[in-house]
Amino acid sequence: MRKLIATTSSNVHLPNSIQLRKFTIQGILCASLVVNQANAWAESQSQEIITVTATRTERPLSEVANTVSVIDAEQIQREIANGIDDLVRYEPGVSVSGSGRFGLNSFSIRGIGGDRVLTLVDHTPTADEFSFGPFLSSRRDFVDLDALKSVEIVRGPGSSVYGSNAIGGVVNFITKDPFDYLDDQSFAGSVKLGTSSVDSSTTATALAAFGNEALSGMIIATLRDSAETSTFFSGNTTGEQRRSENPQDNENKNIYAKVVYAPNDDHSLSFTAERYEAESITDVLSDVGTVSRGVLTTAQKGVDERARERFSIDYDLTIDSTLTDSLAVLVYAQNSKATQNTLTERLSLETIEDRIRSSNYAQDNIGLRAQLSKTFDTLAASHTLAYGIDYDQSDTSTIRSGQTINRADGSLIAETSNFPTRDFPNSESTSLGIFLQDEIELLAGRIRLIPALRYDSFKLTPTADPIYLSGNTGSPTPEGYDESQVSAKFGMIYNLNDQWSLFGQYAEGFRAPPTDAVNTGFTNFAGGYTALPNPNLRPERGESVEFGLRRVSNYGNIEVAAYKNTYEDFIESLAVKGFNPQTRLLEFQARNVDEAEIIGFELKAQYQLIALSDALKGVQVRAAYAYTDGNNKENDLPLNSIDPQQLVLGLSFTPSNEKWSIETVITATDRKDASNIDASSLQAAGEPAITPFETPGFTTLDLIGHYQLNDQARINWGVFNVTDKQNYRWSEEFVQHPLSTNFDRLSEPGRNYSVTIKYMF
Repeated sequence: MRKLIATTSSNVHLPNSIQLRKFTIQGILCASLVVNQANAWAESQSQEIITVTATRTERPLSEVANTVSVIDAEQIQREIANGIDDLVRYEPGVSVSGSGRFGLNSFSIRGIGGDRVLTLVDHTPTADEFSFGPFLSSRRDFVDLDALKSVEIVRGPGSSVYGSNAIGGVVNFITKDPFDYLDDQSFAGSVKLGTSSVDSSTTATALAAFGNEALSGMIIATLRDSAETSTFFSGNTTGEQRRSENPQDNENKNIYAKVVYAPNDDHSLSFTAERYEAESITDVLSDVGTVSRGVLTTAQKGVDERARERFSIDYDLTIDSTLTDSLAVLVYAQNSKATQNTLTERLSLETIEDRIRSSNYAQDNIGLRAQLSKTFDTLAASHTLAYGIDYDQSDTSTIRSGQTINRADGSLIAETSNFPTRDFPNSESTSLGIFLQDEIELLAGRIRLIPALRYDSFKLTPTADPIYLSGNTGSPTPEGYDESQVSAKFGMIYNLNDQWSLFGQYAEGFRAPPTDAVNTGFTNFAGGYTALPNPNLRPERGESVEFGLRRVSNYGNIEVAAYKNTYEDFIESLAVKGFNPQTRLLEFQARNVDEAEIIGFELKAQYQLIALSDALKGVQVRAAYAYTDGNNKENDLPLNSIDPQQLVLGLSFTPSNEKWSIETVITATDRKDASNIDASSLQAAGEPAITPFETPGFTTLDLIGHYQLNDQARINWGVFNVTDKQNYRWSEEFVQHPLSTNFDRLSEPGRNYSVTIKYMF
């Protein structure tokens, strides 16, 4: 289930935005012309890139019917990726937002993000996201990149293979194995040190692998200290006028261990244990000087922790039987938690108050994935049949507590909320999926058909304990739900010749209603509002149609794809329900939105120019482009989750001895104009429409490279935003009032550098 053929992969890079449309047309034409000019192809000297996530079987990228990106460890090292946002720095159509106190969010793929993108670590699902008010935002940045062998990003719905939460796509982090380092040795290791100016970070990673073909093991340990991520601006202003990020002190630790027992070629048993933990202390200067309900904030500090522990057992068996050629079983247990404490000094009627807010979110998962595969021939076709079951049980809990103390005499000041409380009742969610997929080859492999079908049942069981009941007086009794869903997929690949192929896919996705939307319970009498549960929510559903053309050759490849995704019953959290005259409270409640539509076009190419001339040996060009447009069909307004179009162009050179390399990467991002923004949230009832802040287009230039000191030591370096261009990412800004004062604090960093040195032994 987890096997991956080690490969080399290439990235894609880009230019500006004022003239982005010119760059887009020229880049596409350039990439197409370059690929078309080579008429003779030498025998391939490199392995084709393999994906294990797209179809849950090992397949070259040329044999999948949709768009998939594979980012391997070499690429992560070459681009000096320190966080999950750096992983997709040169992947248009995929983004990671988030900064400040609560850090990075999860992935957004083609305008769909959050829990609508299934995130896995070795096929184990990561914890759900959860946010509540200003004091809790539990996100999914739980992964140490130094422990990864590759990251696979599957664009578009994947529920026919993976079930719920794969409505927007799948991201699978695949960790390293001992024999990625051992080869014929009994021991291998490495030490890596790194620094980055963007957050004043220092990173140290140590790796050791040992053993033989029958029994091997490895351990990886990483320690990272960092400050806040820089914005384009500096200064130490407090309050809403602050232009730079709030000061922060971070420490991240990860330890990863794996033992593999493989007595022969037919049996492999591996044990994996991993613990990731992060601590952050934030001086929230942007809140200092603000006034709420007549109370002045004079100081505020955030003290936050998050942790993830995972234990898993993988068993792979090769067997020759009527029903299966291979069996892969994964059993896992994982617990994730986030604790976020906010300490505020306030001034109220000349009284100094110390206000404490503590929020906790935890999710424990246990699960099983079992997959069988069988290859067989019929009269007209060859088949690779994959079928199996997935089971997952998660226990999710949250608790909030707090108090306000009069500093003068130590007395407690009455709160407007009941503490302790839960934002939703402790809940157990179970899901069971049964899937069947057949990869059918016709006409000696010229045509490949990939139908798949999956049935999922999912159940939510809440428990209303005394803390929930006392903290949510008057809330309805929590209710569970028990639903099922069928998801289908049909893919096709038609090989025009040895290099060119057409591909297309129809795929369905769904997402079960999240726990917090079904049974939210919160009332703020002082604020005059309440959040209501909604056990009648329907699962979100999506359909995607994608068509593309790709060319794979010894000198490079090109892939273009167009898609249309439609979504029904999207769940809008805490939508305004209306004012209840009986309770005199404004009511909020999650609801299903009728329909949304997203269309787009993507291009990706890389090419070695030696195909044109021997004098250009070692020179490579790369390109990537993504255009996405989305619309809420219910109100005919744009979807704000859509990123502006983006183009990446890269030119690199590596001499024949591979002792060093250098690459220039230009990234051009279009502006986000008002016509593509739903600014209705800024408009008061009966008031004229407001033109929101429009993020300007921009172009950045990066330089990255490496130098091989000797057989054991290597330096990787990068200078990013070389021209020190002021820029804003739409995914960070989202909808802002044009008179807002926090644009600059959400700006991207100016010129910055990263350097790593790695020694292998």
